[in-house]
Amino acid sequence: MTFLWSYTEALAAGDEGWWRAATRHAAALLEADHWWLEPPGPVPVQHLLVETTALLSYALARSEGADPGTVSGARLAAWVAARPLPLLDETVPDTIEGSISLLQWSRIFEEQRLRQENDLALLLRAAGHKLPAGHDPVDDDPVAQLWQDLVDRESPGRRYGLGSRLPGPALTLGLGAVAQHFDRA
Repeated sequence: MTFLWSYTEALAAGDEGWWRAATRHAAALLEADHWWLEPPGPVPVQHLLVETTALLSYALARSEGADPGTVSGARLAAWVAARPLPLLDETVPDTIEGSISLLQWSRIFEEQRLRQENDLALLLRAAGHKLPAGHDPVDDDPVAQLWQDLVDRESPGRRYGLGSRLPGPALTLGLGAVAQHFDRA
């Protein structure tokens, strides 16, 4: 068990500025329901929720020159809701038409997933971060390091890379957790 405030302090990675403010704000937004975190399982939903809440609140605020503490849970949920992922119809018949339907869904899902990723990347760049391309190493920027952990599925050394066995991209799962958590708040 890890306490939420300890986890977000570690996530700040020694930063004393806006990133630390964002991680603390994420803890404040989530502490009523997640004051402690379970050990990460195969799908560390709580960890992804905390990390994505911090990253998105930071990106939304800092891209506008504002304090991350001003970003509400409703604003986080609205940002994700404006970039929805298509739902899979699990009743698709095992036919040629069904296969075509699944291929179409897969294509649309990937387009929307990339839109989420690209829109968040634009906010982070507007906040002054140089996001790595592909598997390039990241300097001592904890924001860019978290970004790379959440989007790089190909590198075995990344926290949510090949060895993590996540059922999908970490950023997508994290944004889904943000939407689910703050839609009900």
